[in-house]
Amino acid sequence: MVEKKFRIDFDESNVLESVTYTLVSEFNLKPNVLRADIGGDGHGFMLLSLVGDKDDMIRGIARIREIGFKVRELSGHIFHDYERCWSCGACVSLCPTRSIYHEPDTMEVKLNTTTCIACGACINACSVKAIQLEL
Repeated sequence: MVEKKFRIDFDESNVLESVTYTLVSEFNLKPNVLRADIGGDGHGFMLLSLVGDKDDMIRGIARIREIGFKVRELSGHIFHDYERCWSCGACVSLCPTRSIYHEPDTMEVKLNTTTCIACGACINACSVKAIQLEL
């Protein structure tokens, strides 16, 4: 079993297709939608974690691409430079998984790398550039 994370982009031509149903029913994969933002015009994206057999995952992603979705594997991770960070908290409210948080005792901003999905929402919020996406 492997787990990988993907960004899947939608447009008006494929927004009504069911990505998760296809991956479950045709390829026995276990999807977890980490974040999704799809606008009224049909454009948007979904961050998806997939768990399953490696070969099934390869075939499943190929099928999603055949349907017309743009799919990109997320292989990077967020790096938090604690020496540079001022713990202002501008990034905390933007994290969809609450992986960036204030430590209750010290109020220092901390990053939980095991739950971080590397979506990048926190990066632009940091005025001192203490948060970076490493590929």
